[in-house]
Amino acid sequence: MLQSVHVSNHILAHRRILVAEDEGLIALDLEAMLQGFGCEVIGPLSELPAILSAVRNQPVDGALLDVNLRGRQVFEILPEFISRKIPVVLTSGYDDASLFPQAFRGLPRIAKPFDLATLRQICATTMGAPAPVN
Repeated sequence: MLQSVHVSNHILAHRRILVAEDEGLIALDLEAMLQGFGCEVIGPLSELPAILSAVRNQPVDGALLDVNLRGRQVFEILPEFISRKIPVVLTSGYDDASLFPQAFRGLPRIAKPFDLATLRQICATTMGAPAPVN
């Protein structure tokens, strides 16, 4: 088990992950967990225009997006991430994909509260650095 943790952290080292979360304590906890995985955190951001600006103006290797930010849903900005081939994991207090628009139900998602091992695994799988080619 310890070896898989090391591998996951190595895969996530220096990955620039955008965090969109409007709950202060959750944002701080998520930021700390990602930094513990070796990620560089962009944000946390809680406004859709700020998220779009970040994506358009700096390199982003992946994003953890809370579905509901201050009463606005992130679904309207998801096409920007998809067109730029930025991996996205949706975060929500609800783990029911039927609540999401059909076009986005296949995106990876994680329910709050976050479990450290599950978060590490989903980030490594969706946003981890590709393995070096020999």
